[in-house]
Amino acid sequence: MSRVGSLLKKVVARVVGGPDRAAAAPPRAVVPSARLAAPAAPEPEEPELECELPIPGSLLLDIREPGELASGVAEGAMLLPMDLVPHHLDELPRDRPITVYCAAGARSFGVAHWLREQGFPQAWSLSGGVGVFHAVKVPVRPPPGMVPGTRVKLPPDALAGAVPVGPNVRGEVIEQRGDTVFVVIRDAQGFPVRVEAPVSAVSR
Repeated sequence: MSRVGSLLKKVVARVVGGPDRAAAAPPRAVVPSARLAAPAAPEPEEPELECELPIPGSLLLDIREPGELASGVAEGAMLLPMDLVPHHLDELPRDRPITVYCAAGARSFGVAHWLREQGFPQAWSLSGGVGVFHAVKVPVRPPPGMVPGTRVKLPPDALAGAVPVGPNVRGEVIEQRGDTVFVVIRDAQGFPVRVEAPVSAVSR
């Protein structure tokens, strides 16, 4: 008889009785439930991720989409849409705080948590989002140059370091710094990529 069959036979014998009936177990002492319930171990505290104000001396990381930036960004903030953060970790500091912010604080919370898992222990999420800057009168102004979110067309030979994906590449402007424009495009696999190109090469 197989091991499984033997086990089943013992279970049946225990339930219905018979010549193979298992010996009855001795009665167990009744122990008060209070003694059975061991004190619950304290749950580990979640690490603090949110801050009410930007961390002093931190890099301000704006992870909103290009179309959200026209309403204004904090002075000195690095503009990097959320989907692009994993591709630009080498541009983020590991030796100073990073205050991540978005429109209301939900996306920044997730990004700050993820950054800590990637070795950025001083990543923080600004609770309340960009509105906090207005409340504490931190300078917030539209990025200079082309309006963020503007749809533009770029010739492949103007994409600095990007793999051409067609005769003309379309994307959304993140910001313009002097004569350089930063644009989010989609590569051949559909993933977002941040590229830069001369302003003179951009058309609408």
